Amino acid sequence: MRNRLTFGIAVGALVSAIALAAPDDAKAQSKILRADTGSPGNMSHTSTMVLSKIWSRELGTSTQINDSQTLTRSALKLGRGQLEMMPFPTAVYEFLSKGSRMYKKKLHKQAIAASKNVRAIFGFVAAYFHPVAFESAGIKTWQDIKGKRVFTGPPSGAAAVLSEHMIRSITGFEANRDYKAIRLPWGGGLQAMLDGKLDLYIRPVPVGAAAIEQLGIKQKFMLLDAGDAVNSAAWKKFMSIPGRKTGVIPAGTYKGQLNKTDIKTGGTTFQYAVNKSLPDDLVYRMVKATWDNLGEIHKTSIVLKQIVKETPFIGVNMPLHKAAVKYYRDNGFQVPARLVPPEAR
Repeated sequence: MRNRLTFGIAVGALVSAIALAAPDDAKAQSKILRADTGSPGNMSHTSTMVLSKIWSRELGTSTQINDSQTLTRSALKLGRGQLEMMPFPTAVYEFLSKGSRMYKKKLHKQAIAASKNVRAIFGFVAAYFHPVAFESAGIKTWQDIKGKRVFTGPPSGAAAVLSEHMIRSITGFEANRDYKAIRLPWGGGLQAMLDGKLDLYIRPVPVGAAAIEQLGIKQKFMLLDAGDAVNSAAWKKFMSIPGRKTGVIPAGTYKGQLNKTDIKTGGTTFQYAVNKSLPDDLVYRMVKATWDNLGEIHKTSIVLKQIVKETPFIGVNMPLHKAAVKYYRDNGFQVPARLVPPEAR
């Protein structure tokens, strides 16, 4: 189900204001921004909600947010100009720019064309894969999932591809041969786990996420540990694709968590992206407002502490918007040459 939320001035008033504003008075014009996000509880959703509030206050914008979206589809919408901004998985840009994976068959040309119209403004560590097995399932290690029902993510989404690749790198197991890969929307997957219809639930979320806490209220659980597999050639191959990193979920992070030691797992990075055509002045002020209000962003939600000004380019593999390049250069950052778009050279 798609939900639409609006921040800032009422849309009708905004439209009137834009229509009446003088063409050369760009700063006085309010702008409606359209954004897609993942489901509530995900870093993509939380970051968009918080940033939209700050941009509304500081820039006078209004944001229409469609949540619970499959971000591989949203990436096409951003590139087509049907969105102004979105939290963009690093790995998805790799697929979009090559017209590969989920775009390979019917959307190959459209994906490549869309990739030329998306630009980043900063990057961040978005999530760590949480492989949750209720105590009643008797699953304690990755090898125990053979023949089991495993939720890997939404249909056609990047998360399912990454989850299944991670499983293969740890165990050598293939989806739907060694275990049953269940692909459902995020909400449907969570409900299926709560209803006892799954043996393992894999969710990429920030450490401390409410979705995992919710499972712990239902029943005590194990988080499966990648352990020494993170030193293997298969894991290094898994990590070689842009947007992936190895991380740790500390023991005792969640109520109901049975692990007595920290667990190693895979993680993902995101980049906050905008459409290439978004005005330079607006984008510059969006970037500035983000970093000027970072303390407020961190206080709003613990998961947003993964947005760090010292590493603004982590997870960024698409060109930056030229106004973002200007902001970073104005503020003493060395912008990697690979991130400078053709229009800023």
